Amino acid sequence: MASGGVSLFKPGAVDAYFGRHAGFTYEPSPEISLLNGFKRLAIDQKWSDAKRKIERKKFHEAVDSEFTTRVGKGFDLSDWQRLAKVIGIVPLPGTVTQCRKAIKKENINIYHILHAYRRAKELDDISKIEPCTDIRRFKSVGELRKYTQKHKMFYPKETAKGSVIKGLLKQLR
Repeated sequence: MASGGVSLFKPGAVDAYFGRHAGFTYEPSPEISLLNGFKRLAIDQKWSDAKRKIERKKFHEAVDSEFTTRVGKGFDLSDWQRLAKVIGIVPLPGTVTQCRKAIKKENINIYHILHAYRRAKELDDISKIEPCTDIRRFKSVGELRKYTQKHKMFYPKETAKGSVIKGLLKQLR
């Protein structure tokens, strides 16, 4: 995002989730891949498949909470416009409905968006926000599906509670 501004990074719900596991060395950082952190945690804790499934649900709940905290609950136009700017939608829609429709058309992995927000700079002026170059925009749902399957970056729809994250989800399985 834009070069000016103040770093927004503060440990969030995902960092708290990682920190609850005794003996797991974890240092909150905006640069850490959340999914790689989960994989590392599962190996470190020597979880069985059953335990990993239970913990994955808790991890996804933490992701949903952090996504909603960082991106917004979906009520404010500024939250939607900030997201539209971050993912590179031009021109910037002027209403919540227009933002939702434009964002829904995008094929982007949710983890890429959350990672971008963890590294974001705070800018009061939305017009100064630049699209995040790390967010990969796929040409089709099929391309997004292949990428998501290859990297095992699925996010379960049933875990999504925030309206913004729900608006981004696609049927990938």
